[in-house]
Amino acid sequence: MIVDRTMSDPMIPLISAAAFVGVGWLIIHAGRQYDDAIQHTLTVFALVIGLLVMIGVTAKLRSMMGVGRMSHRVEARSQAESGSPIRAVRRLDAGLNP
Repeated sequence: MIVDRTMSDPMIPLISAAAFVGVGWLIIHAGRQYDDAIQHTLTVFALVIGLLVMIGVTAKLRSMMGVGRMSHRVEARSQAESGSPIRAVRRLDAGLNP
């Protein structure tokens, strides 16, 4: 039996939404004595989310520009071209059509 240890695509947004709602509920129902803790928690969340967004944007830009893959593409293309002999193709209707 093959076990897929990665989460399915719909589970990640659902877990994120549940965490967001849970933290919001805790913030709304917290008393005034927890204002500093809430501020620090939200600051940490904002920093982590900003870091994740920067990582995602950087990864997307790298994949769009093809950084880190170009040498493999050139190498694969040169190996494919060197292995196949080039044959001349003779056109049958070379002199018939203007």
